[in-house]
Amino acid sequence: LIHAPLAAVTQRSSPAAGRLEAIDQDTCILHTGSDSLDELALYVAVKGFDFHVLDPPELIPVLQTLAERLRKAGTS
Repeated sequence: LIHAPLAAVTQRSSPAAGRLEAIDQDTCILHTGSDSLDELALYVAVKGFDFHVLDPPELIPVLQTLAERLRKAGTS
């Protein structure tokens, strides 16, 4: 679930990378997949919008690890 309007997310997405579905004026769902949860985590994160994982639940710890890695990289 991406906390951004469909039009804004569409500008940062390729139709080949998944399907976007409007929920309301401020949120949409990105239906996508990947052979790698690491790649999926990075793909969604670099879109630049707040989001919430609906599925798969296995993506959540991967995102937490990525967030920690990025936090460490940003400190001296």
